[in-house]
Amino acid sequence: MKNIFKDKRNIVIFMIGAICIFTSLAGIAYAYISYSARQKEINIIETGCVRIEMEELTSAISLTSAYPMSDDAGANTKPFTFKVTNVCATNVNYNVNLQVMEVENRIAASNIATKLDNNAKSILSTNPMITPSSIDNFTAVEAYKLFTGVLNSGDSVTHSIRLWLDSSAGNDTQNGKFYSKVEIEAVQNQITNAYKETILNGTDPVLADGLVPVIIDGNGQVTKANVDNEWYSYEKKNWANAVILVDDSVEYNSYDVIPESNIESYFVWIPKYSYQLWDLGNYSAKDGVTDATRTINVKFGLENTNDSKTNECTTPMVSGESGNCVIGDYMTHPAFVSMGTTGLWVGKFETGYKGATATSLAQSDTNDSTKVQIKPNVYSWRGISAANAHLTSYNYKRELDSHMMKNTEWGAVAYLQHSVYGSQASVRFNNNSSYITGYASKTEPTCGYTSSNEECNKYESTGLGVDGANTINYLNQASVVASTTGNYSGIYDMSGGAWELVMAVMGSSDGSTIYSGDSATKNSGFSGINRDGTTTTGVELPSAKYYDKYVYGTLYTGHNRRILGDATGELGPFGDVTSLTQASQVSSWYGDEAWYILPGTPWFRRGNSITGGNGAGVFAYVYHHASKVNANSFRIVLAV
Repeated sequence: MKNIFKDKRNIVIFMIGAICIFTSLAGIAYAYISYSARQKEINIIETGCVRIEMEELTSAISLTSAYPMSDDAGANTKPFTFKVTNVCATNVNYNVNLQVMEVENRIAASNIATKLDNNAKSILSTNPMITPSSIDNFTAVEAYKLFTGVLNSGDSVTHSIRLWLDSSAGNDTQNGKFYSKVEIEAVQNQITNAYKETILNGTDPVLADGLVPVIIDGNGQVTKANVDNEWYSYEKKNWANAVILVDDSVEYNSYDVIPESNIESYFVWIPKYSYQLWDLGNYSAKDGVTDATRTINVKFGLENTNDSKTNECTTPMVSGESGNCVIGDYMTHPAFVSMGTTGLWVGKFETGYKGATATSLAQSDTNDSTKVQIKPNVYSWRGISAANAHLTSYNYKRELDSHMMKNTEWGAVAYLQHSVYGSQASVRFNNNSSYITGYASKTEPTCGYTSSNEECNKYESTGLGVDGANTINYLNQASVVASTTGNYSGIYDMSGGAWELVMAVMGSSDGSTIYSGDSATKNSGFSGINRDGTTTTGVELPSAKYYDKYVYGTLYTGHNRRILGDATGELGPFGDVTSLTQASQVSSWYGDEAWYILPGTPWFRRGNSITGGNGAGVFAYVYHHASKVNANSFRIVLAV
């Protein structure tokens, strides 16, 4: 089907119902209108970042034993009624379309009469076609536009549609079968971003409503950006930042200072890019660690790479697969492919727990999106299971397609950080043992995890926003070594702080099973099976785009099961992966810890912790069971 609105990037298919349009991407909802009283079964599919919640008000139209009828009779048939709701902060343009799926008995578009709400009857063939095809006989996936309207933020509208065989239809159409879908197609209006950076090739920040563009100066002060002027420059390592306000009724003019008290969350834009493959992540059971960090070449752009172009390959989205990719090819990073976006807004800090006045009060295994805050100098939300972290993230800003960060999304940030557009250095770790966001160690550690706080790896506790002897807070300008850009525009807490759970889990090789944990007491909160074969019940996994699934493999060749782009298997050589000791489980990239997931501990977590020392870093990862332990936090991403 062709797009009606030229700026759409995705089409989403659902059953007809309450439509929730959360970003500038277009959404489509479907429901069958059948010739029988029983609706045909339909699969619900989610792609892109539009979500439609079903709220059917009446059953499907019945055209059983259909026969030609008068307009009066047709207008009195039972309607199919559905409700459209706009939960966006801006208005939306939307269409009501009818998509024909299957017909029998010589029924043509000129035989079908339609009546939407209290409008006059129309013949289907007189409605504008959405896809080009003959109207003499229905062909596969024809669609007709019945209505175009605008729906303001927060408003709902209920539509009713009736279909019948028009009185002009011949007797040979009687008892014919007619299958169709009602389709709602919508696009949200968005803030105009006038400034464009040439090197981004169209992947400039998408400022969906609710995101306020900001500039953070060298003192950490936040001002509203003037989007007509340069407010970001990836060429200069200045990444775009935006904030979500506590009170969004307060309006700020360009260059106004936005007080920290009115900032709920900070986000940083990661533009869509392809990168040049230097390693396909295929390693034998034992490889010696060498100094082998590589240059990561990045190209920004809207189009996905594909096999038909020289020096490009189609992104293989499956664990352990390389597709047609070879070293030297450019490949679109999978994080952008899976979410169908031109970029991602990534939480600038680990997620904090709103209202916590002490470290212990930010430890909560709950699903409560009202507690989310993403900002510096707050206590990191820890002690939360993977399932509750997912639900909290997912429900935080549905209109912006908020979700818990995936492993591939972590990889997208890591690779951009290591490119010429990032700091290109080992990101300093957060060593504040009160788990306060945005902190940085004063010195680079020279050893990794130890059982005591040794001189080579100092960490300490402080109060909120207070420097210590060995740790410094976000507003201390020296803290920018803990940023992915080496300045205030970057992302923090990706090295040290708390371990960050990501939505990435191991499944069986045939894809039939998701491993949950090694016992019921060490469960992620999601349904699955344990290492001993017992099952656990819990929250069902979301749509596939919201998590990365890894296939099971042999114990010591786990890195070969990487997803290209996730910043795991491509980071070799590795230590002695046959020796399960702390010193052996490191990668060649800055000696960061590299423990691949296992069936009993099937979830990834990233970045290491306050005790990680030189084993902490953007490229660190480790296996885990993803239960509610105080070592774990999480990060939120918006896919507008």
